[in-house]
Amino acid sequence: MLKRKWFTEDTFARREELTTGLDITPDRFETFLREDLNLQVRAMPPFQRVRYDIQCESLRTGHVYGIFLDRCALLAAPDVVLSQCELEYLRSRSILDHDQVDVLSEMERIDNWLCEYLAGHGWAAEHTFYSKRSFLSDAIALRPEIATL
Repeated sequence: MLKRKWFTEDTFARREELTTGLDITPDRFETFLREDLNLQVRAMPPFQRVRYDIQCESLRTGHVYGIFLDRCALLAAPDVVLSQCELEYLRSRSILDHDQVDVLSEMERIDNWLCEYLAGHGWAAEHTFYSKRSFLSDAIALRPEIATL
């Protein structure tokens, strides 16, 4: 599966597309991105990601949301770590049109609960839209040597 994201800054809404059924060997991946998708690519430092997923569904609307707890550590510098909790709208079980106001209202309710829960356990430091791409870019800016390891 290939996940593509389009964004120029870390914001609430980011365009995302999932493509399944690709059969690309790791040694051909960069070529596929450059030639088949016509993308400009730059390798970032590899990291190990541990992720726990929680899904919750609104009984009122049928909308399904995901809470994702991530811990990403650079392989070349295991002390460089990003720990984050993300909230996303995933899908709806409803056959009716989605009311964006309902989705955003429910997300805000879940987000408020999540922030209180994390802060109550001493885990929440910041509430941002910081991306893994920004984390990797910032890590390289602070420690340029990890880009070549």
